[in-house]
Amino acid sequence: MNKLILWDIDGTLIYSGGVAGEAMRASMQRVYGSASTEARHSYAGKTDRQIILETFAQRGHAELLSTIDRFTTTYIEELTGRREAFLARCRVLDGVVPALERLTAADMIQSVLTGNLRSVAETKLRTFGLDDELDLDVGAYGTDDDVRANLVPVARRRAAEKYQTDFPARATVLIGDTPSDVQAALGSGARIIAVASGKSTPDDLRRAGAAVVLPSLHDAHAVVRAVLNGDHQA
Repeated sequence: MNKLILWDIDGTLIYSGGVAGEAMRASMQRVYGSASTEARHSYAGKTDRQIILETFAQRGHAELLSTIDRFTTTYIEELTGRREAFLARCRVLDGVVPALERLTAADMIQSVLTGNLRSVAETKLRTFGLDDELDLDVGAYGTDDDVRANLVPVARRRAAEKYQTDFPARATVLIGDTPSDVQAALGSGARIIAVASGKSTPDDLRRAGAAVVLPSLHDAHAVVRAVLNGDHQA
């Protein structure tokens, strides 16, 4: 139990097939109305609150965030209403389950660091049964802060309080698929294992500063080696 592993969700653990984005856009329309700014084409690496603030940039932050609970409830309604599409178009990415199992067997604490609002993250993970290997109580979510890098100390604090064990920055490992994941790790002193399982290429991830880049999670042994060996590079 000497390491805290924090997984990104979308593009790293699961492929959402665009369903979550559709649900989010429908929820923003219901709660906030039409955006006067140009519609976003990609939510990759952004926290849900950050997406709302950027999409409705002409409106005050306090106004927008005052209804975040209503937005969250609406988002879950929209996502639940698309459950069949979610199951049909979404999938757990190759290698995820073996990687989670091997890290659990190695006595690692595993949770998530995600831009998703907490209840949205839990809905996605439970739909595919991925919550069994993850301690969601010590994760950090888009609910906690707008800025992804600020989520790392949140997760470390929660893990330390629950397990009565300090998880220093270098014992904290983020696993994610976007430059934003890389920047969140580097900005907080944590280690990053970047995985080119989303839209970002290995070169994109290396340019962002990742020293460890895996092509996918398909090789669970490589994932464990990367976690245990900070100098490993694929």
